[in-house]
Amino acid sequence: MLNLKKIKINVMKKSLFFLLSAGVLGSLQAQNSAPAAPKCITVSPMQAAQTRLKSRQDAQQSAVKPSNKQSRTKHSPVPVLPLMGSSINAYGVLDATTTAISANQACDLIEMTRRDNVSALPTCGSGAYIANYSTDNGAIWDSAITLFCNINATMGTRYPNGVIFNPKNGSAGQNTNPMNAYDAVAGPYTDASSPAISWVATVHGSVTFSNTNPIGTYWYNTQVGVSAENTGDLSFMSSSDDSTVHVIGEGFKENAAQSAFVVWNGAVLTTGKFSATADSFVWSQTTFRPHIVPSYKGFTYGSVAKFDSDAAPLTVPGTAWSQDGKTGYVVIFANADSAGYNYGTDQPIVYKTTNSGATWAMMPLFNFRNIPALTAHLEATTDSVSTKIPLWYDFDGGINTNQSALDNYDLTVDYQGNLHIFSTILSSYYCNPDSAYTVHYFGNQDGYIYDVFTTAGGWGARFIDSMQTQPCNNVGRGSVNTDWDSTSSTTFVGFGNRLQASRSTDGMHIFCTWEDDVTASLANQLIFPDVFGQGYDVKTSKAGPIHQFTTTTNNYFLCVSDIALTQTVVVGLHTDTIYTVPCAIAYPHSAPSASDDGTFQVDYYYLGNVQYNDTLYSAASVAKVNADEFTIGPNYPNPFNNTTQFNIGLSNENLVSVDVFNLFGQKVYSMPSQQMSSGNHLMTINASGWSAGVYFYKVTVGEQSKTQKMVVQ
Repeated sequence: MLNLKKIKINVMKKSLFFLLSAGVLGSLQAQNSAPAAPKCITVSPMQAAQTRLKSRQDAQQSAVKPSNKQSRTKHSPVPVLPLMGSSINAYGVLDATTTAISANQACDLIEMTRRDNVSALPTCGSGAYIANYSTDNGAIWDSAITLFCNINATMGTRYPNGVIFNPKNGSAGQNTNPMNAYDAVAGPYTDASSPAISWVATVHGSVTFSNTNPIGTYWYNTQVGVSAENTGDLSFMSSSDDSTVHVIGEGFKENAAQSAFVVWNGAVLTTGKFSATADSFVWSQTTFRPHIVPSYKGFTYGSVAKFDSDAAPLTVPGTAWSQDGKTGYVVIFANADSAGYNYGTDQPIVYKTTNSGATWAMMPLFNFRNIPALTAHLEATTDSVSTKIPLWYDFDGGINTNQSALDNYDLTVDYQGNLHIFSTILSSYYCNPDSAYTVHYFGNQDGYIYDVFTTAGGWGARFIDSMQTQPCNNVGRGSVNTDWDSTSSTTFVGFGNRLQASRSTDGMHIFCTWEDDVTASLANQLIFPDVFGQGYDVKTSKAGPIHQFTTTTNNYFLCVSDIALTQTVVVGLHTDTIYTVPCAIAYPHSAPSASDDGTFQVDYYYLGNVQYNDTLYSAASVAKVNADEFTIGPNYPNPFNNTTQFNIGLSNENLVSVDVFNLFGQKVYSMPSQQMSSGNHLMTINASGWSAGVYFYKVTVGEQSKTQKMVVQ
């Protein structure tokens, strides 16, 4: 049986279900009669799947195995990190696309906007927005800012976005006093009604960091001139120097009974323009609706397909803006309904403005399979051995899908005004759609992280890393015990890989941060996620190595700032620049009970070691098996052509060996075992003559082993 996956899409619930054992990422336009199924090559179970499994087994044979779900072990140790604050449960900032953390260079301010913890604000019901902030690089956090304090215990605001708006200080430039800056917020509002639509409004507002002038606006779906939105999906909030903030969602038409969303109206961009006179923002909306392929077979529209009426994208739309606010983008992942451009993939359909949103134009459609850098690591389709089709994999196809496992991509804009889309890419299984108008991907792949970006002449792509675990998969699908994996509930908290984009204020350096799991005992499950990242110098087009910033068995999900802070330090005679990407990890407040599925209090901790120097290296990077035994660093360069190097750090003298395996699990390279003294040792691997692809280098020190991944070009 072919190793495929198929996802059924339900646009109203934004949920994904398994249909068969194959995956739907999109479809081509419906015809009066379904086309014949493409000619398929009959094969035994995919060799790539077998080799992937074998390489996993080899890479993980010495990993620490989590306990069985039926015998819950003690709570993982609480991170020894600065406590930022807490929320009523794990779902408040679980969306990967929600902007929960932001930073501002001019006033040295970091903030995190979150849904309140009822025990801390009992008079606000379950929906206040709270902003924690730090003015000392994350060492101490305050939480004195409250907005949208709802007194009804069952109604209120949810899932907040929050960014820092820093007003200008007259002719002196930007304000440098953090207490005079504003937390601008946006999110959904629910009245907890059932079976009618419970998401009845969006909320937008602001408050100063001195907790003055809180002003909030409620936009109800029935209000004249307001686009009714599936408001759980407000995402990608950002702040620009032209006194504007932006956030994006999805507009839907409601049925006559106002009990369900029935038609997708388009991507809804909400812009807040700060008025110094009113000391608050004036909000407006713009709707973007491209012509996309109607009648996806995963959607239920009845027997009649209406052109561009019921069509909808497969993931939430995104928006990104330059620091000056002049250049902006709106991105919609869908199949464009235009002759010659149905490429069997949900490609990004991009709108661009260069005049602060006064006018917009859709960028020319593009065949992304024509970017060699994007297809270099992909497998050819089974019905056309010369064709490679990239598929954006931004959502999860599991049975127990939840909000954190959806919409796993991020955007940023560099100093040249170019858009960068960070996402995972998979290979299309077929060159053509099948008789159900579906497109399939290789189910054995975990995906490759790419930075796909605009250029003066079109688009380019840059490979970042390959994933160890399949993008967006959840905990709790097997017999694995985690801190947020209920033994009695069918609901699980999904971590997701949470690809996050950040940039320095000047836009010359951009950063990608994500979670992956190199110690999982089961394939395609994020069990003990760790934080990884890479920096990129846009001006020189040079990328740094992949850094691993945590090594832990703590179970958490990640929130990352859209803005990185820059600091100049002097070390001896050398001046260095340090880029800090503010990050938070979420963690259960107390040892979870047998019924915990993320519904109890969650604490947020500041992860301050996601830092890069001016050569994009990081002294804080770790790759530990046992802190008392040894560490290994990521190899650099990676990917590479001939030679690459990595560091081994020994706490004590010990016997060390290094072996390299290919995806077939075959040993292709070995360094003889040797006794090494304590301290750091730089190791070199010569891969001259090797075939391009993914390899694993395994370091054994005494009886402990650690495996890392590298890519040969």
